[in-house]
Amino acid sequence: MAYVPGYDHDIFISYAHGDDRDWINRLVERLKPELKRRLGKEPSIWIDDDSLRKSRDYRKEIPSSIESSASFLLLCSPSYLRSEYCVLQECGAFRGSIPVKRARFFEESFRNEQFVLRTLLLPVDNNEHWELFSGVSDISFCNDAGTFTHGSPEFEAGFRKLTGELMLLLKRMRNGSTPVFVYPYHPSPSLKDAHDALSAELAAQSFRLLPDRLVNLSDQVREASLSIFLLGERYDETADQLTGTASTGGRPWLTWRSPASQEAELKQSGFISHLEKLESATKTFLDTAVPLSRLKEEVLALLKPNTLVPQPSSEKPRVYVICNLHSRLERENAGRIIYHFRKEFEFDLPDDPYQHNARLAYADAVLLVWGSSEETWCLPEFQTMVQVSRRARSKGLCLFDPQETKTAAMRQIRQDPGEIQIVEQFGQFDPQRLEAFFSPIRRGHAAGAS
Repeated sequence: MAYVPGYDHDIFISYAHGDDRDWINRLVERLKPELKRRLGKEPSIWIDDDSLRKSRDYRKEIPSSIESSASFLLLCSPSYLRSEYCVLQECGAFRGSIPVKRARFFEESFRNEQFVLRTLLLPVDNNEHWELFSGVSDISFCNDAGTFTHGSPEFEAGFRKLTGELMLLLKRMRNGSTPVFVYPYHPSPSLKDAHDALSAELAAQSFRLLPDRLVNLSDQVREASLSIFLLGERYDETADQLTGTASTGGRPWLTWRSPASQEAELKQSGFISHLEKLESATKTFLDTAVPLSRLKEEVLALLKPNTLVPQPSSEKPRVYVICNLHSRLERENAGRIIYHFRKEFEFDLPDDPYQHNARLAYADAVLLVWGSSEETWCLPEFQTMVQVSRRARSKGLCLFDPQETKTAAMRQIRQDPGEIQIVEQFGQFDPQRLEAFFSPIRRGHAAGAS
């Protein structure tokens, strides 16, 4: 599990295969223990190797690993700038992930963050490597004579700077994630499955798990946006104290009786009865009848995962485009629209199911793109768009090559389109057909700017 919640890897290391791999390997092997010492946990570092390129489809695996990495460590050299894959594919993939990363965090300090550290392994003529993520400072491991030798004073100075900046970035990202307190920290066997499943779900949704240290537990309860107490068969005096803190802290807290609590020792039975009857406006008490699956649903509901994630600031109006991302043809259709209108509008896609309704509710405009997908996909999306989108200046349904086999869905849609602009695209894509959808957005944006 990565140090930064919500990511598979903390650091993606991008380098050119023409450079000194032995030197790079030694750098990575030193990074791991040093960052573990300073973070308290070994970070997950992704770097490819020869076996990856021989045995697996690296052209699919590398972009996926880039998107699921919290930060990007760029090892620059003349060879790197001549590598089409490094410059266009790896740097391009990470650059595309930056707006999504910025949107995860609420702090102002992340507004212009690039999540990139750039090192220099060999001198580059005219500093052309600055074009890769401009504005990022170099951490140099070379001079005109070549790459610094491991262990040399120059290398050690660069290494200290690199590890220091990596540590600060990863800590900021971790601390910028919403904290959730899950107790007990070391669950008994009867609670372990529930604890592990709940923790994995929260981490996958980018929540930071507390406690992450075994001191100041009460302060960590006060820090958490939600505190969760899993109750087993044994009495825990610390849990008694921490639920008292949670009940007076003003933030939501939840207790769940595991099936094992039905055989609780007497003191634990009395504690559970106390919690059930305790008057607290912020408490949620779940009995043994509530299964683990519903526990996770209750937790996510309390955390309000559909709360709007702040979007990167832009002078352009934002259009939320709903399409079936699992269909290549549907992605191509949506891509035609996005590409044609890219200079006037910012486009957002349904890449996070937990933010879907929030993005619908707050989008400047919403466009549903439908072509080859089944009616069972389109109808629920259409109904949700009609019901949820609140402030959209324009709502539209763009149909590519409408087919008679989809008459049931179209009949229902045309019966009550409301304010929905229905656009049909036959054969070659014609952007003029979409003007009825985009014109109200332009007018509304111009009026708001004046």
